[in-house]
Amino acid sequence: MDNIIDLMKISKEKFKTMWFRLDNSAVVYPMVRTLSAQSIFRLGAEFYENVDEAALASALEKSYERYPYFKVELQMGAFRPYFISNPRKPIIEPNDGTLLKRIDFYRNHGYLIRVTYYNKKIFVDFFHGLCDGVGAMEFLKTLIYYYIKEKGNSIDTEDKIKIIEKPFSEGEIEDGFRKNHTPTNFKKGFKSMTSGLALSVRGKHIKKEGLGLIQGAISTQKLLEVSKSYGCSLTVFLAALALFSVASTQPLDLKSRNDYLVFIPVNLRNFYPSITNFNFTTLAKCKVNPRTTPLTLEAYIKEVKVQLAAQIAKEELDLKISFTSLMDKNPILRFTPLFFKVAMAKLGRSLTGGSKQTMILSNLGRVNVPQSFSEYVKEIFFNQNCNSKTPDNIGVVSYFDRTVISFSREILETKIEEFYFTELSKRGLVVELVSNFREVQDAL
Repeated sequence: MDNIIDLMKISKEKFKTMWFRLDNSAVVYPMVRTLSAQSIFRLGAEFYENVDEAALASALEKSYERYPYFKVELQMGAFRPYFISNPRKPIIEPNDGTLLKRIDFYRNHGYLIRVTYYNKKIFVDFFHGLCDGVGAMEFLKTLIYYYIKEKGNSIDTEDKIKIIEKPFSEGEIEDGFRKNHTPTNFKKGFKSMTSGLALSVRGKHIKKEGLGLIQGAISTQKLLEVSKSYGCSLTVFLAALALFSVASTQPLDLKSRNDYLVFIPVNLRNFYPSITNFNFTTLAKCKVNPRTTPLTLEAYIKEVKVQLAAQIAKEELDLKISFTSLMDKNPILRFTPLFFKVAMAKLGRSLTGGSKQTMILSNLGRVNVPQSFSEYVKEIFFNQNCNSKTPDNIGVVSYFDRTVISFSREILETKIEEFYFTELSKRGLVVELVSNFREVQDAL
């Protein structure tokens, strides 16, 4: 472990032999991996023409050359997990239609990013221990750029794409949590990062591997106009509508005193000076009491808007960052053997007994790409993972005037999605829907 060094101290040429640490937010992901569950998510793009496998393979190799800190494999050390450079050739393969199945790291040549394709689409699955959605999007943009180039097209980056000709800066590989950590009260930090149990979505679980998907594409401008009419941001509107949809379609457990609770990932780069491509995201928790809050979208928006504003205040974010860095800053936790940390992390999850959130809604915002991308790429999409305790989650991303809202689910029932998109349609929005019809496949 003495060979593990800070990425800030090494050059691009030395990545071939160096070992280095995960960011402070990422260390938990390798610890809670199981044979049936991984912390992964998907970004993808749909082109106007069928994908060329050879061009995609070449583009992937060039992308890894630009992001050598993503060209890694995972190792488990004495005290914490770490990455080591991966010298093997990255692979791509046709997508088999199974949404967010586990990444077989051995079959994937050790890589923590899996790239597949089908017809006009490419799919890029990321292990969350490597990066968050923001860093992943930068990688996807570069991959698309080099793919377009490999197809013989000239394209101007407009300084919006990270390319080989402009080597990475040290800021891309910093640990944002470590850099912005400030000592804080443990009790306050713990309270900021934890929550009680929440009402969970119920349904019949899918038996076979793979998640259900219902995805809607809507005009970004018109969607913003609707959210503005409610006096809130797009994220608040979509998150409140998600909870409203759950409350309107799920039977209320009268014996439970728990609330509906949505987790909203917050990009800390918007609040702290960082351009890291590693994890630098925290979670805001917004809850609605279904027993006292009127069952109206307006009432749900009011609750989410107030709570989200409170949780992105500087003091609150400082607490979250400090608590996230606890395992690194506390000398006892820092030098606790990894096998014990893994056992405690898994025990903590198993003893929870219920869900800590009803749903997760993650909005990556508008993708910053060159205008010429629109000639080749129809849309970009974002699929979140889910599990038995939180079986229905939402990923949102906007690309030019096309916002794609993707529901991924671990249950057969689709009532929440049907209600959600119907409510959007009632507000004058045209929704283009696609589905992988997982509920039908499971019945066959």
